Amino acid sequence: MLPDPHPPVESADCVALAEDLLARPFPAAPTGVYDWVIGRAQSRPDRHFVPVAASEVLEYAPAERWAEDEDELEQRRRQMVSALTAAWGPPQIHSFEPDFERIVEGEELPPVIQDLTLFSFGHHADTWQRGGRIVCVMLGQFDKHYPIVLMLAVTAQPLW
Repeated sequence: MLPDPHPPVESADCVALAEDLLARPFPAAPTGVYDWVIGRAQSRPDRHFVPVAASEVLEYAPAERWAEDEDELEQRRRQMVSALTAAWGPPQIHSFEPDFERIVEGEELPPVIQDLTLFSFGHHADTWQRGGRIVCVMLGQFDKHYPIVLMLAVTAQPLW
């Protein structure tokens, strides 16, 4: 893996980061650029998306490289989930499969749910409800032209 666009968050620090995001107000207008799918943090009126780690773009990489990078990020995801579980209890698991089917059928979803669904389809989100907000830990990749990203998201809207 190449260096992350931002220093990686250690699993021991993920609880503090999640608590910080939970305490932050959602902005009235989007902040940052709309390229969180390449590993840049963004806040919008309905979310805070913070990449914790990212692979390089693997578009032309051999399959073994994809598997290695995804395995490394999956290990980091499990460490984050373990740290958050120790602090808050076990997560609820959210599958984006039903949301994806709703998109395919032409149903309009709330923007944050649509973004998370398209980003992490094929993966699940470990979620915790905290103070009226939802904390999500997930892996995703918008498409092969983008890196695989380990994301910490805090949403104003429930995913279910």
